[in-house]
Amino acid sequence: MVPSSATVTEKSLSAVKVGQRAVVSAIKSCPTELLQKLVSMGLVAGTEVEVTQRGFFGSPINIHLLGSVLSLRNVEAAHIQVVPL
Repeated sequence: MVPSSATVTEKSLSAVKVGQRAVVSAIKSCPTELLQKLVSMGLVAGTEVEVTQRGFFGSPINIHLLGSVLSLRNVEAAHIQVVPL
């Protein structure tokens, strides 16, 4: 669940560091096809994710959620707004 505090700072999933956990708060400015892909993978508001690995140049980004590991390009992860835990 997204923390309910006046000082909550959202940022994109692409800005989360390796080993850091966060909760998905929204998916913004996203093409319909990508939105459907992200939702079908479980990236919906309230889902907790952890960045587990990054590629050599920072992309792709591997995240752990709901017992699975997903790989996303940074341009895809940039559409996902999260609140760090």
